[in-house]
Amino acid sequence: MNFLKPDSPVMNFLSILADLIILNLLFIICSIPIVTFGAAYSAKYYVAMKIMRGEDTGTIIPFFKAFGRNFKQATVSWMIMLLAIALILLDWRWIIASGWSTTPFMYKFGVIAMTAFVWLITLAIFPTIARYEMKTREYFKAALIFVIIKFIPLVLITAFMLGSVIACIWYSQWFPLIYVFCSTTTTFFLCRVFIKQFDKLEKDRTALAEVTGESLPEEENGEGEEASESEEGEGSDSAYAAIEKEDAAGNTSLAGAKMETKELEENLNKPDEIEEEDKSGNKLTRFIRGEKKKLKGMNRQQKVIHFVTYYLPTLIIVILLAAGITWYATDVYKSNMKVLGGGLINCQVSDAGRKYATDDFLSWGGYPSNRTASLLDTDLNFKTDLDFQERYLEIAFRATLLTGAYDYMIMREDAAFNYATPDYLTDMSLIADMDKFSESDFYYYTPTEKEKQNYDAEDGRIPLGLKLTDDIKKKLGINDDKTYYITFAYSTGPSDLENDAKFVEYLFGK
Repeated sequence: MNFLKPDSPVMNFLSILADLIILNLLFIICSIPIVTFGAAYSAKYYVAMKIMRGEDTGTIIPFFKAFGRNFKQATVSWMIMLLAIALILLDWRWIIASGWSTTPFMYKFGVIAMTAFVWLITLAIFPTIARYEMKTREYFKAALIFVIIKFIPLVLITAFMLGSVIACIWYSQWFPLIYVFCSTTTTFFLCRVFIKQFDKLEKDRTALAEVTGESLPEEENGEGEEASESEEGEGSDSAYAAIEKEDAAGNTSLAGAKMETKELEENLNKPDEIEEEDKSGNKLTRFIRGEKKKLKGMNRQQKVIHFVTYYLPTLIIVILLAAGITWYATDVYKSNMKVLGGGLINCQVSDAGRKYATDDFLSWGGYPSNRTASLLDTDLNFKTDLDFQERYLEIAFRATLLTGAYDYMIMREDAAFNYATPDYLTDMSLIADMDKFSESDFYYYTPTEKEKQNYDAEDGRIPLGLKLTDDIKKKLGINDDKTYYITFAYSTGPSDLENDAKFVEYLFGK
């Protein structure tokens, strides 16, 4: 049970991990007004770098202290960056509206280069604000130098962040878990990069000062105050002298209480008389007895701080792991139990129609009582006045099918015209008996000459949709005279095709 000891590498790692998760949650909450993004980003890395350096100063209280102390300069810097981001977004909107192929190469290259430049500067400037006291103009110079020196690590971290965004979109049902993992990992590695470079810079400056005989200016943000407090101590050489004993409200700070608790534990571990080592029982029972012995000499506040310091991080990690495992098991169970999941585009059905397509189908098909089916709205509206919005809707539709969110889609004819391609939809000849339907019952996709070599199409056309009859529309509660088709997401699994075929037989009676 050595890994359960407070100072074990496992416990230290879990403590750092829990602190970084809490920091990212605080960052998200404090960034909601958008204007406060810079101050929240700066405060996050101020505390994160302290945690990574092993300075056990707490999380929440130092975050808000740094948030208030750096608010002015961080906000000014963020407003400048926000203006640059807004201009870049306008450029990207123009490129999308004009069409990628028709936009001049130099213009596209310039926008891409400027996007990368602004992104990397944004990554570097706020941790610099968290570390040093400078003028705003000097922050941008320092961030530019940092980007040049650490270009490759920052590019690799950026690639990881882009991958996490794609993963969040691709596996949208796992968004919270993916975000927590990726944001914590990104913060960890960025801190490693910043700390290494900052320490190297300060080491070089110290060596230069020793050669020239000049004193170093106090540049480290917030560290000068702590150093002065340490020097003004009553001759104490304790490593805890630099830790503030009280917070801004005058209450005992979390960090100070942690130090007192640790000192008390050290005293308890040094009894006046040497006691024989307790070897009775197993490691777990001996560990529990040792913890009880520690708690006997503590008051209520010290017990709370002891729990927060050594057991709360582990408890948070355990809860997150348990929640993730439960969530994954539930998702897998629901996925295995689901027979068919449907979606609607430019289409509305009644509650009775939804029941007809789900519960009544399962009953008709003789599926076990624990199997499920669904028919959900997709919130995709095909009609829009802006061309670039239509492209976004198309991307969203394809992502919906690729992630397996829907097995079939009921869509209006105009949506079928826009979305139906054999890359994402199943050939209806694999599902329905073509001899039982007429040619006019199907929606056909006509591949280009280049595509024909990839698709095996009879008469040069591929049936991708089956038209709903008036009787089916009535049962589903579709109350208009427009034409609707049912299409099925591309699948190579024989069991999926079997369920699709059974659903077609249920709807059309063929």
